[in-house]
Amino acid sequence: MSTYDRHAADYDATRGGAPRASAAAEAISSLLPQGGTVLDLATGTGIVAAELRRLGHSVVGVDVSDGMLRHAANRLPGSVARADAEAIPLHTASAAAVVAIWFLHLLDDATPVLNEVARVLAPGGVFVTTADKRAASRLSWGASVDDGTEADRPALLVRDCAAVGLDLAAATTFVGVGQATGARQDPVYPVLAFRRT
Repeated sequence: MSTYDRHAADYDATRGGAPRASAAAEAISSLLPQGGTVLDLATGTGIVAAELRRLGHSVVGVDVSDGMLRHAANRLPGSVARADAEAIPLHTASAAAVVAIWFLHLLDDATPVLNEVARVLAPGGVFVTTADKRAASRLSWGASVDDGTEADRPALLVRDCAAVGLDLAAATTFVGVGQATGARQDPVYPVLAFRRT
């Protein structure tokens, strides 16, 4: 059983719940094209994907955690599947957009995932991802940011996305509502959008 399976029941409540998901979805939606399928990689409990649906997007979610998918299936009936982000179960050039929220920082190397994202995106399609998750959290604690090499660092993302034909097209931020405690403030998360060339 994975960590995500064990924590699926309380995952949303410990990470800002609906207010944080709504803030994320509003920012992400501003970078998405209208119409077409949006694939939410590592959809987790589907809380952000459900908010994107509320905003008018057609969203499907994939995740490897059965525990998370049970929650996502309630939020996105008939629109979730168990799948690895390195083997996305979509046809080549079939998605208008792919979203990866709070996911790439978990990877040692995002290249296999980015290759799959580029494969499933239609020409002109958009890949939207959060960036610098750990750095944003550290800044909200008042801690210094190291020069680590997480796969979600903006400079690495720009380089690695360009290598698979995804060019930086836009960016925004949102406040990770519900994370403030004591001296810790709510983090501000960068969101980057890359267009399939």
